[in-house]
Amino acid sequence: MFISFIIYTFFMSYTPGPNNLLALDGALRLGIRGTLKFLIGIGLGFLTLSLLCLLFSEFMIIYFTSFLFIIRLTGFVYLLYLAYTMFKHNHKEANLNYTYRLRDGLYLQYINPKTIVYVLTAIVTYVTTQNMTILGCMIYTVTIALIGVSGAITWAFLGHCFKKILLKYNTAYKIVMSVSLIILAFMMLLE
Repeated sequence: MFISFIIYTFFMSYTPGPNNLLALDGALRLGIRGTLKFLIGIGLGFLTLSLLCLLFSEFMIIYFTSFLFIIRLTGFVYLLYLAYTMFKHNHKEANLNYTYRLRDGLYLQYINPKTIVYVLTAIVTYVTTQNMTILGCMIYTVTIALIGVSGAITWAFLGHCFKKILLKYNTAYKIVMSVSLIILAFMMLLE
């Protein structure tokens, strides 16, 4: 069961989603240092969301459908907003003092349907269905958060490494990133 858990968490953490796309964009615009607080926020968001899901997993399962609809709708609107701002962003006129904030990464986790569904599924499937000690549950929960933030960090490093290429083809990059966020928004809403 643990191997299945690890495969699931890596797959969910490393596939494109709002965390990974924004981490890539942040590193592209501001470098790793400028995106570090945002990445820490993603990590804290993953950890606190995972702990909340662990604590309230039984309650959330009962009301999951209603809860998920609200999260999907909120996430849909937010992703469309992110797509618009990403497309309109001009790298040449960027404010060099602006950084992605810790709270942006933290709050993103609470309205990101991919993260919520990912964490809820992992907790319900791999943690609460097994007869584990509290320590075992906490280890699984922290593992979810660590693997989750590692995906965003990896995408940030990819953005940093491919900065010259992505800036050279800036218009195409902005279109692809914006369209990707729009597709994600509709996939999460209609899922």
